[in-house]
Amino acid sequence: MNLQFVSGFFLIALPIVLIVLQAWKLGKRSDFYENILLSSGSVLLSILLYLKVYSMRTGQSAFDAVWNSFRQVLTSGAVNTDEILSRYHELGIFKNFTSAQQLADFMIQQMKQAVPASLLIYSIVHGAFLFLVICFIMKKSGRDMRPIPAFAEWKLPRGMGFGLIVLLLITLFGSWMGIPNFEVVYSTVTALISFLFMVLGLSALWFFLKAVRIPFVFRLLLAVFLYLLLGFGLPLLGILDHIFRLRKRYRDKFILNKN
Repeated sequence: MNLQFVSGFFLIALPIVLIVLQAWKLGKRSDFYENILLSSGSVLLSILLYLKVYSMRTGQSAFDAVWNSFRQVLTSGAVNTDEILSRYHELGIFKNFTSAQQLADFMIQQMKQAVPASLLIYSIVHGAFLFLVICFIMKKSGRDMRPIPAFAEWKLPRGMGFGLIVLLLITLFGSWMGIPNFEVVYSTVTALISFLFMVLGLSALWFFLKAVRIPFVFRLLLAVFLYLLLGFGLPLLGILDHIFRLRKRYRDKFILNKN
């Protein structure tokens, strides 16, 4: 059994099998958000199993192989690190770094802190994508599935959303207190919650662009433009929409009253 087969099984085949079984057994009973959560868990479980099998077969973690390859690229001369460091020094950054090894170690340490959040976000995106595709195929084959809400209506359950906001505030408080080795927890929680509320903010933006009857093509272009220009503000929009129910207020005031 070579590593390519192991990678294909755990990273491609296993998540699909798990999500198909979940959608077949629970797709009718669970709501959309529960199914997305379960699908994300299936992808994350597959990744963790792959990492475990990889370490058992090679004697090192998959991430160690990535870090070693990255370090080798920077220290072997393939990249002009002297030029990179001189640019940083001109900007007043990394003035105490004088070698490619120091730069590589620093960048690897930063990437290590981003690994947990990256795995979680990837699991959510990949799990949601697979679930939507599998649901589409099952519906086409005649399987009775619960309806999937339009993107403009995506929102977190009230309790879950407020729980995430409280968790974010606690994490910020922990970072402010200077708790040792808290950086990984802080970066993981903030990245995950920011991503979730960014999706909700994008959903709210799509709702309001649709509500003012902008044609689909122009709506899509405008949404992409606003995302690129003000992407950092989308998590804030998602939080405000969750707390103050902006879409519900708009719908009650302008749509229902008009009808």
